[in-house]
Amino acid sequence: MNKRGFTLIELLAVVIILGVIMMIAVPNVLGMLDKNKKNTVVTDAKEMINLAEYTLRRDTSIEYPSVGKAIILTLEYLNTADISSTPYNTEYSPTRSFVAIVNHTENEVTEYEYFVHLVACSDLECTNSDNDSINKNVGINLVSSSSLSGNTRYKLVKQNTQVNVTLGIVSNDKMVNESQILDITGAIGIEKVFSKLN
Repeated sequence: MNKRGFTLIELLAVVIILGVIMMIAVPNVLGMLDKNKKNTVVTDAKEMINLAEYTLRRDTSIEYPSVGKAIILTLEYLNTADISSTPYNTEYSPTRSFVAIVNHTENEVTEYEYFVHLVACSDLECTNSDNDSINKNVGINLVSSSSLSGNTRYKLVKQNTQVNVTLGIVSNDKMVNESQILDITGAIGIEKVFSKLN
């Protein structure tokens, strides 16, 4: 009975083949994992818009914005535990994340457009005080709900300093960066900011 083992060349060939397979497979797996994480953030943004729509329909004390104007609902006002943490091991900021609802009525056709700004940091207020905490920032800069569909939605998820953590700052029930929000949404003014539940 012939009990011949593997030669050094055969073992080397197997190692090379396995190495090539790993070189191809590992980046694909890592890319797929990253895409899944980004998809979760996009799904959370869509859920936040759904919550804003539901809140407007349910709460009769909130008036829809008048023509050309916007209203702001922060994540804290929407008061949900469903949107709290990200797949990046960070927490969504309840005060800096918000939905802007804009009235784009034209020719007597009423149309409301929803824009979402979803921000997560290593701390809830996005102070970025710890070492390397700024690299943990993740979220979606203010975008229209229609942008959250299609293949480009993954590109909407920004990380690190690309996430605008200052856009959602509320002071005395007004948005600090109101002009920037108006530029993005096309609104001519913000009527009311619903920042927190009393």
